[in-house]
Amino acid sequence: MAPTGKAPDSSAVEALNKTIDAALSVIQAVLVIAREAYDDAKKAKEAIAQKSDSTTSSSFSSSSSATWDPPTEFNAFALARDASTLIRAHGTKISLLMINEPFTPSAIGTVIKELDSAILSLGTAAQQCYGDRYTNHVRQEMARRCMSVLEQTQHLLNAIPRDGRVVPEAQRTGGAGTGTSSRHQSKAMADRGSYTKIGILWAECDSLVAFCKGGVDGFLVQVVTQLAEQLKDEQEELREWGDEEDDGDDEDGDGFDDGNVSDSGYDDGEEGTHHQNDNEATQAMLDALMNTRHIPPDDPNGLRPRLEAAIKKIRLVLLLCRAVTKRRLTKPALPALPAPTPEGNIAPRLDGAIAALQTTVNRFEDLAAAFYKLDAAEVDTVMGQCFDAAVSVSSQLSRPFVSSADASSDPFTDWAAKFESEIRVVAPVAEQ
Repeated sequence: MAPTGKAPDSSAVEALNKTIDAALSVIQAVLVIAREAYDDAKKAKEAIAQKSDSTTSSSFSSSSSATWDPPTEFNAFALARDASTLIRAHGTKISLLMINEPFTPSAIGTVIKELDSAILSLGTAAQQCYGDRYTNHVRQEMARRCMSVLEQTQHLLNAIPRDGRVVPEAQRTGGAGTGTSSRHQSKAMADRGSYTKIGILWAECDSLVAFCKGGVDGFLVQVVTQLAEQLKDEQEELREWGDEEDDGDDEDGDGFDDGNVSDSGYDDGEEGTHHQNDNEATQAMLDALMNTRHIPPDDPNGLRPRLEAAIKKIRLVLLLCRAVTKRRLTKPALPALPAPTPEGNIAPRLDGAIAALQTTVNRFEDLAAAFYKLDAAEVDTVMGQCFDAAVSVSSQLSRPFVSSADASSDPFTDWAAKFESEIRVVAPVAEQ
């Protein structure tokens, strides 16, 4: 649809363009800050993960410092939440002004200038979401989400027309086609005064607000839940693999015709003995290749009891995940973070436990690979690594997040001790 109003004064358009360029420069600078925070947290997590691989217990000693260094100036969650809410509102205004007549550069420029403080606040939130106070897992996620909002704001500003005219109708829906349905869709969106690409910015802002409302505990519960789901998948995969072995043993040992024996040859009376022998030899070779992943019927290396033990141990770790979620990652067991002082090393302990849980999941994946290779020695080695990693999770969270001498233990402390004893129990393997 052709514009009906006269084009704005060229000086007003030029001023708007300068305002857009200035805002884009600010966003670019803040993105650098957020990326630095992201990379810093990533490196810290990698270092913690390496430490988790080499130790089975927490090495975090009680901090002797009474104050944070540098001091905590802002609540990163509140700062990011308010900034994201403001960016969403101002982004909506811009999206309306850039598609509706008359195109008013001064109005758009005013809204863009009001964005500056929110943009800078996102950089501050990412920077001051310190790993020793919020955990490095949360710090990395905060930086990632802040970058997403900043990048979508950048896209919106880049979409503002530089020629002083509203966005063409076809571009308001991301480039609608020429078909009847596309034209109707474009008209409907335009009638609602919408610029559809703003929806991506809304989604990123809403996601950041939800993350901030959830806090440290909400995010870490989500992480533990996701890792537990991976463990469930691994448990189910091992169980199904074991069941397949049973089915294969019955078929090979009992010789029952279950409808699949036709694959071993063509018993139609048309093939001679020579061809039949060739077919049998070929099938035997294929069976040998396919059975490299199967536990032999006589199980000479005692893999089946090891498999059953592994499945039970995964169940124990799943119980640990539930216990940790209930007894350590929810209030009042987990104090509000950041804590007033470094005492207790709450964030480092949480980082260490989450890293150890991730290591546990990775080791169980390695364990499955060892089973598939039918390597009993490797199974024993990796299973021991699984146990060590799981014990590291419980040991780092065994002590309550309190400084009182009267509260050095709680019900989870006792449960964790039993868990650590049980997880290390190895089922006896019958002699073959």
